[in-house]
Amino acid sequence: MTTQPRSAELTASRQQALRRSRKYAASLPMSALLLIGAVADDARAQAAGTAPTSPAVSALPAVVVSAPKQSKPKRRATPPTVTAAPAALPRPTSRTTTARDADGPGFVARTSTTGTKTNTPLIETPQSISVINRQQMDAQNVQSVTDALRYSAGVVATTPAISQRFDTFSIRGFDASSSGILRDGLRGTTAQAWPKTEPYGLERVEVLRGPSSVLYGQNAPGGLVNLITKRPLDKPFHEVMLQGGSFDRLQGQFDLSGPIDKDGQFLYRLTGLARDSNTQFKAIPDDKVFIAPAFTWRPDIDTTLTILTDYSHEKFGPPRPYIPIQGTLLPNKNGQLPRNQFLDQPGLDNDRTQYSAGYLFERHLDDTFTMRSNFRYGHVDLLTNTASGMSLAADQRTLNRALYQFRIVGDTYASDNQIQADWWMGSTQFVSLAGVDYRRSTEDYYLNSGRAPSIDIFNPVYNQPIGAATTASASTWQTSDQIGIYGQQQIKFDGRWVLSLGGRQDWSNTATDNRLKRSTATQDDKAFTYRAGLVYLSDVGLAPYIGYSTSFSPVLGTDFYGQPYKPTTGRQAEIGIKYQPAGATSFVTMSVFDLYQENVQTTDPNNSLNRLQVGEVRSRGFELQGVANPIAGLNLVASYTHAELTVTKSNTAAELGNRPTGLPADTASLWGDYTFQSGPLAGFGAGVGTRYVGESFADSANTIGVPSYVLFDAALHYDLGQLHRDLKGMRLAVNATNLTNKQYYVSCSATSCNAGFDRSVIASLRYRW
Repeated sequence: MTTQPRSAELTASRQQALRRSRKYAASLPMSALLLIGAVADDARAQAAGTAPTSPAVSALPAVVVSAPKQSKPKRRATPPTVTAAPAALPRPTSRTTTARDADGPGFVARTSTTGTKTNTPLIETPQSISVINRQQMDAQNVQSVTDALRYSAGVVATTPAISQRFDTFSIRGFDASSSGILRDGLRGTTAQAWPKTEPYGLERVEVLRGPSSVLYGQNAPGGLVNLITKRPLDKPFHEVMLQGGSFDRLQGQFDLSGPIDKDGQFLYRLTGLARDSNTQFKAIPDDKVFIAPAFTWRPDIDTTLTILTDYSHEKFGPPRPYIPIQGTLLPNKNGQLPRNQFLDQPGLDNDRTQYSAGYLFERHLDDTFTMRSNFRYGHVDLLTNTASGMSLAADQRTLNRALYQFRIVGDTYASDNQIQADWWMGSTQFVSLAGVDYRRSTEDYYLNSGRAPSIDIFNPVYNQPIGAATTASASTWQTSDQIGIYGQQQIKFDGRWVLSLGGRQDWSNTATDNRLKRSTATQDDKAFTYRAGLVYLSDVGLAPYIGYSTSFSPVLGTDFYGQPYKPTTGRQAEIGIKYQPAGATSFVTMSVFDLYQENVQTTDPNNSLNRLQVGEVRSRGFELQGVANPIAGLNLVASYTHAELTVTKSNTAAELGNRPTGLPADTASLWGDYTFQSGPLAGFGAGVGTRYVGESFADSANTIGVPSYVLFDAALHYDLGQLHRDLKGMRLAVNATNLTNKQYYVSCSATSCNAGFDRSVIASLRYRW
C-alpha cells in the first residue's frame, strides 16, 4: 500500500487526533482499524495539499463490494505492528467483487488478476499488461475476441475474413492463438481443437505481454490473453439488444443478472445471443447460437462459489481457402482476381459445437489466508469439409483442388488450486501465493481425403460433381497431462517499492495413438520457469519497473529419426514506466523489451524430411499503450509498437537474419469517443478510430512484401432517454469498421493470400432497465 508522506504543516489538533486514534487502536476490531487508517491517510494528504491515493492503486488485496447479511460475526486477527503499517481500506461488508467494480471511469482499469493471480493494481505489476473492459467493447461493438484486441499494443490480428473459425493473433511477434488464450485463468485448448469465445459473454479481456509460464504453465513467449467471463451481479441488471447491418446480419442478444433472494446470498446471470448472417464471401455464413447461465452462492461474508456454464453452435467458412498469390499480391498474366473470389465448394458443412462448465471458489479463512479453487471442463466438436486448393497450374488460372473432411473432438479438464497469505512484518507488506494446477486433454482426430474437380479462378463454376472423402489419411487419439506447482512472493516496503518473485516447475506427458499405423508415441517434458520484477511507486503516479521472465511450450511429435522434440523456451528482459495518477482517470505504459524464443524448428540441411531444433527468433522493441478519461464523456485509447523481429539462428540460409513471415515491424492505433454531457446534444456521442499495420513479408527470404495498410473505424450513438422519459434506458448506435472499404491482406505465404475484412456497418438498439 502506498504511504502518504507526513506533512510538516500538519496542525497540532490533527496530530493530537492521530495520537488519540493510535492510543485506542489495539482495543478496536479490525474493521475500525482499517477505517481509521484510511481517514488518517486522507488527513495527511489534505494537509500536504495532495489528493489521497486511489484505493485500487494503493492495495495489493482485492477491492470488493456489497454482500449478503452475515449470519454471525467472526473474530479477526490484526496485522503485527498496526500503527506502523500503511493505512488500509475500510474493511468491506463483502469480499466478493466483479471485474466491473475494479474499473475506473470509462475505459480505465485499475487492477488485474492476470499478471499475478492476486488482483494486484496494474501499476504494481512488473510486466506490461492492459485491459479491454466491457465499456470499451460496447463502444466499439466488438464481434469477436480478435476485434477486442484491435487497439492493443503488441498484438497483430491475423484472422482472415473468409475463415473466422478461430481467433488468430500474435503478441510481440509470436503466435498466441492456441497456448496464449486463457478463460478465467484456465487453458481450454487441445493441440487442434480450439474453442472460440463469444465476446458478449465477457466482462473484460486482459493482455499480459511477455513470457508468463511461471503462473500458467505452457505458454507462447510473446504473452497471453485472459478472457474474463461475466459473473452474476449483486444488483439487478437487465439488457436486451437487436443488431442488424452489412451482409444481411441480424442478431439478438440479452444479458440478465441480479440477486435471487432478498439477502443477496444467491445471484444469477443469463447471457444469450442468436445470429443469422452472411459474409463478404459468397455462400459463407456467420451463424451462431450462444447461451451462458451462471450462478453465485455466498453463504457468508468469507465464502463465494460461482458456477459458470456456456453452450454455442456456429457455422462458418472453410479453414484454408486457397487464393493464389498470382492475381492478388503478385501479377497474373490473366489479370487481377476479384476482391472476394471464392474458390472452395459452396454448401459443404463447416460448423462447431462447444460447451463448458466450471466453478470459481474462494474462501477467506481469516484476515491472512485466502483459499481458491477453480475448475473448468470444456468440449469442442469441430467438423470441416473443404475442396481445398493445392496448386496453381502453369496457365495461372486453373486451380487444382483436393477434397478433405476432418473432425476434431477435444475435451479439456483444467483446475487451479491456490492459497494466498496477506501478512505484515513491521511496515512491510507481504502477499504470498502458492498453488498447484492440473490440466488433462483428450483429442480424437480423423482426416479423410478424396478427389475434387479443378476450378477456373477467374470464372469459377461451382456446380461440378464432387466425390466423397473416403481415403483415410490420418486417425489419431491423443491424451495430454500437465501438472505444475508454483509460488510467488510480492513484497511492498517503504510504501514505494514492490518486489515480485516467482518460480514454477512443470511436468507434461503426451501420448498419441496412430490408429492407421497401430503405433503409439509418447513424450515427456519438464521445465522450470521463473519471473522477477521490481516497481517503484512515486508520489505523482509514475512507476518505473524492471522485470525478467521465462516460458516454455512443449512441441509435440518426433523428428525423422524418432527422437522427441524439446519444448520451445522463451526469455525476456523488460524495462518500462507506468503512469496512473490519483483518481485513476488514465493509465499509460511505456516499455522496452528484449525477447528470445529458442528450440525453434528448422530444416535439416542433410535431410529435407527432418526438422532440427536449432532455430532462434529474437523480438526486440518498444511499446506504448495508453487509455484515458481526461474529462467526463471522453474516452481515449492509443497504442504504438515497434518490434525488430529477426531469425538469429537457422539451418536455412535464406531466412537467417530475416524477419519471420507475416509480422510487421510497426503497428499503431488510436480511438476516441465523446458523449455530450449537457446542452441540446446531451446523450449524443461519436467515436472515431484508426489502425495502422506496417509492411510484412510473405516468404522467409523477405523478397515478397505484403503492403502496409491504414483502416478507419467510426461510431455514432445516442441515449434516446434524452428525447423522452418513456425512452429511458434505450440507446441507438451505429458502428462501422474499415470505413473506407480498404482492400488489404492480413496474411500471405509464398503461394497464397488471405484477404482482410470489407467495410461493415452494424446498427444496434439497446434497452437497459
